[in-house]
Amino acid sequence: MGQNVADYTRYLIEEDEDAYKKQFFQYIQNNVTPDMMEEMYKKAHAAIGENPVYEKKPKKKVKKKRWNHPKMLLAQKKDRVAQKKASFLRAQE
Repeated sequence: MGQNVADYTRYLIEEDEDAYKKQFFQYIQNNVTPDMMEEMYKKAHAAIGENPVYEKKPKKKVKKKRWNHPKMLLAQKKDRVAQKKASFLRAQE
């Protein structure tokens, strides 16, 4: 189990180093070599066999972002219009 992945990893190391780094980035980060893969997959398979019940992880609380601006109050709208009128009149002078 996992031998085909290890063989492919060895093949990529010999043939195309860039593709190996791209496809097996997580393995490289965790210092997993092709020789360790078969044992790693056997351990994972045994652990799943011992306790096959999937334990759900707690959902993360997501804070929703508001992309649209909230409506302005009437007083704010009138103030904004007055400011625009004033700047327009200044530009006319």
